[in-house]
Amino acid sequence: MTAKNKYAFSMVIALISFLGFCVEDIWLSLTKGYIDNRNMIFPFLLGYGLAIAAIYLLFGTPDKMTFLGRELPIASARVKSVLYFLAVFFCICIGEILLGKTVELTCHFYWWDYSWIPMHITRYTSVPTSLGFAAMIYLFMDKIYLRIYRCFLSWDERFLRIAATVLMAVMAWDFLRSGILMLIHQSTQKRWIINTAGSALYRLFHSI
Repeated sequence: MTAKNKYAFSMVIALISFLGFCVEDIWLSLTKGYIDNRNMIFPFLLGYGLAIAAIYLLFGTPDKMTFLGRELPIASARVKSVLYFLAVFFCICIGEILLGKTVELTCHFYWWDYSWIPMHITRYTSVPTSLGFAAMIYLFMDKIYLRIYRCFLSWDERFLRIAATVLMAVMAWDFLRSGILMLIHQSTQKRWIINTAGSALYRLFHSI
């Protein structure tokens, strides 16, 4: 992977980190009736970007499924699609449980709780939420990922290098800062919160 490829890959990580921030606040708005800073200063959740990067490095894309960079000898596109989806699903389940348990053991609080969702597996993951995340990731990797990656590759290399370096540095600093504060205060840090309980989507969601 050339330097420019690495910068483009970093920009994809940054974009997904921003989308992860948006997804969490949308979910929070629907279920809890508010949005907040998600324990961060900047609107990026680096864990989402790193998770997608890991999935790509492990499994490639649905149409060219790999394992650690080696394409699997599976002729059927349908079989590859199913295997890819299941691999992502199980990675999400395992990742959420490991992250949730790590925070619980080190910071002594529950970062999130899916116990109210049917078919939950521990308080940190559930079949419905993991299926939803797996579907979004599958569609992104199948239809969008390579297009975005190539778009970033088309940028001027100097501008791409600066943008990628700044964004990765900002996200890494914010990620480490939030983790340290969670260890010290044993809670998340809310810098801002906006009530959305009066929105039509919230009322519709809770009327179902």
